[in-house]
Amino acid sequence: MISECIIHHWLIDIRSGSLIHEVTGEQRRLGEYQLKLLIVLVQHVGVILTRKELNTLVWESRVIGNNSLPNAIHALRVALEDDGKQQRIIKTIPRKGYILEAEFCEFRREEDFCQDELDVVSMEEAAAVENTPAQNEDDPVARSEGAQLVVQRHMGKWFKIALVQCSVLILLVMVLSINSQPAPLNSLTEQDTGTYSNIQLYELHRSPQRLAPQENLTPLLTQTLFALNQMLKNQQVRMRIFFFTSDTTMNYTLLLISRCDRRQLAMNIAQWRTDNNLFNALIYRETERKLNEMATCIS
Repeated sequence: MISECIIHHWLIDIRSGSLIHEVTGEQRRLGEYQLKLLIVLVQHVGVILTRKELNTLVWESRVIGNNSLPNAIHALRVALEDDGKQQRIIKTIPRKGYILEAEFCEFRREEDFCQDELDVVSMEEAAAVENTPAQNEDDPVARSEGAQLVVQRHMGKWFKIALVQCSVLILLVMVLSINSQPAPLNSLTEQDTGTYSNIQLYELHRSPQRLAPQENLTPLLTQTLFALNQMLKNQQVRMRIFFFTSDTTMNYTLLLISRCDRRQLAMNIAQWRTDNNLFNALIYRETERKLNEMATCIS
């Protein structure tokens, strides 16, 4: 059973939803679907997965935008320090899909640990046999002592085997207890309730960051949100925005709902605080693009 996976010196820590560098200990958090995408790629390491297969395995039946998968792939490459031009770890296969190269993946199995312990036991037994002095077979005392040595040797052998089995059992219980722990709870906080007639804005909090200060998007996107709200109102569409910030990255998801259609777009925006004008332009442009893709409802 595979217990750990290390990709290019980065250990996948499923419990915290992050990557941990095995040398420096640096931790890089991943979004929910970025983590699911990485797990799917690891499960199919060395195999080309089409975009349709990845969308189905990661997002399942959810409606997503065309940029959701490329954005998630880009975020994983940045986290794994994979050059986007060379693409040594996660490669883009033109007109086919993506592949996680096996040469950068290291899997650690519990069987390896057990085999090492058994090898040590065998070597100790062999050394004990070699160091046992030869006895005179005709001497009754020697035969008695030899029989005692054989009994003691077998008892020691079974004791060591039992010790190894106990160690394996303890390790298995630890793994099962870790896997059975509940996932971190998430919570949503609505911002600026009632400010916009057709827009609802929610910030996602994960349990370790619940005590962290909130990010208020309204001061940064005031003019953009008012302009989008008027556009949504004219087309009788409602929009829900969900966002989560982690270090310098924002996970931004919008959901457009009308009487006859619904569209969703998920984006990972890196360095979003650097230039507010570019940030506003990106939000307006991508929202307008998804809005134009929606079907026109017939009255």
